[in-house]
Amino acid sequence: MFKKLSKPKKIILDNIEFSIHYTVRKNMKRMLLRVQNRGEIKISLPKQLFLNVNGFILEHKSWILEQHLLVVMPFDRGSSFYFKAQRYTVQHHNAPLSLIDENIFLHPKRAKKQSDEFYKKEAKAYLPQRVEQLKEEMDLEFNGLRFYCSTRKWGSCNSKRVITLSPYMMKLNDEMIDYIIVHELAHLKHLNHSKEFYAFVEDFVPEYRRIQKEINLLSSAF
Repeated sequence: MFKKLSKPKKIILDNIEFSIHYTVRKNMKRMLLRVQNRGEIKISLPKQLFLNVNGFILEHKSWILEQHLLVVMPFDRGSSFYFKAQRYTVQHHNAPLSLIDENIFLHPKRAKKQSDEFYKKEAKAYLPQRVEQLKEEMDLEFNGLRFYCSTRKWGSCNSKRVITLSPYMMKLNDEMIDYIIVHELAHLKHLNHSKEFYAFVEDFVPEYRRIQKEINLLSSAF
């Protein structure tokens, strides 16, 4: 058993500063590390095993630096941008966002803001009318529609009958968007995920299982 040592939050490798994030797992027997984002090391370690973290990282220095360079960050030149399930290649310019052929041009210092504004604009132009159309087909009423840029879920419906949708839905195709809207509208009748809820969804989206799988597959690329 190793002596218990402090867990550093940062380390510098070849003049690159990395933040270190820890996850303790009781069933693990050894320490593991990952590099998922640039400048970020994630370490999983056993609950009862304390190792020299700095030494462990330095042993894997070459591999960490290699993985660091391989990580493609959102909005890097050459990275992917999705709109209506179509992939666009990110290019940089010092001007407002523009879609040209299979490329999207973003200002490198304002790319995230430009991207969010684009999705919000497109969502507000398309989703409200589609929600209205589908709620008429489903014979339902709701009390409000809101937009929130969530990366954790596509939408929600609360007990006050207010529906919230993520503008990032505009990354998906129309069939996928319709399924998400129907899913949230169905919560107006069943505020749960019971068999009755999914039977109601299936009345309006018979192939919802296939569509959900396609959403999961496509969103793994985001």
